[in-house]
Amino acid sequence: MKSVLRCLPLLIVLSSCEQVIEPDLPEHTPRLVLHALFTADGIWTAYVGRSSGILESRPLHERSVEDALVELLAGDRVIEEMNFLDTARMYVFEDSTLEAGETYSLQVSAPGFTTIRATDAIPRPVPTFILSYRTNTSVRSESEIRGEFSIKLEIQDPPGEANYYQISMYQVSTGRGAWRYEGVLSTKDPSIMADNSVDESPLEGESFSGEAPYFKDALFDGRTHEIELTYDGVSVLREDIAQRGEVAEDGQEPSEQKIYLQVLYISAAYYEYLKTARLHDYTRDNPFAEPLSVYSNVENGYGIFAGYSSQTFELVLE
Repeated sequence: MKSVLRCLPLLIVLSSCEQVIEPDLPEHTPRLVLHALFTADGIWTAYVGRSSGILESRPLHERSVEDALVELLAGDRVIEEMNFLDTARMYVFEDSTLEAGETYSLQVSAPGFTTIRATDAIPRPVPTFILSYRTNTSVRSESEIRGEFSIKLEIQDPPGEANYYQISMYQVSTGRGAWRYEGVLSTKDPSIMADNSVDESPLEGESFSGEAPYFKDALFDGRTHEIELTYDGVSVLREDIAQRGEVAEDGQEPSEQKIYLQVLYISAAYYEYLKTARLHDYTRDNPFAEPLSVYSNVENGYGIFAGYSSQTFELVLE
């Protein structure tokens, strides 16, 4: 008991030494934030928001900027002013006048902010083919068919220029209960491993497994490159297969599930954005990691404006 009493003054002294230090941070000046991935293939959107200070906490809907002037330009010529779509909280481009191989700019101004501008090009599509695909395993029940795809893809990479790619596989359900599911791809392709591994030198025999891998042509510049991929978890409802082409009693189109493989031909800016965003996500909760900023090509602001082209293949589960 005496020893406990002798320790009490020491505990009181130590507790009285606690000091709260308020960091002396510079005042944050809000800037416009832009996120737009654009293509010549159809409708695309642009998100415009405002940056926040490190100690600020704002929900996403309060960070969006609704009264901006968003102009798409070819050189110094304005092609179109994008309209704000309230339901999506985005600015929408619905025209189809853009061309692959051309360079465009997006300029955004809003009351109280410095005008921002970003410039990028739409890469030309590269000849790409599916050499083969097959269903490795197939599990059939009364309600659905599940399987695993093996796919062999061929890319005829043009010589003498840097090219960047991204591959994704997804399922969609149309008609009643529409949805889209992004699938996980697995591969041991060295180009995909080099760009998508968090290790600088991935071990031999390792494989990548994840959604939408991206890669550059540094290991196969100017050559035909074959990529073998596996997609697990394909599921098609038997009811959807049986109802294809039929109309439901309520007059609505029946749901139909389809499986697609999509190849994106992305710009260098798009590639740098994907690469740094992946590393940022991997290190942001590590107190010992060096801080990493996500790539931005927006002048006087933050964000990304990057072009891409695409080619989509429909696959059939047998």
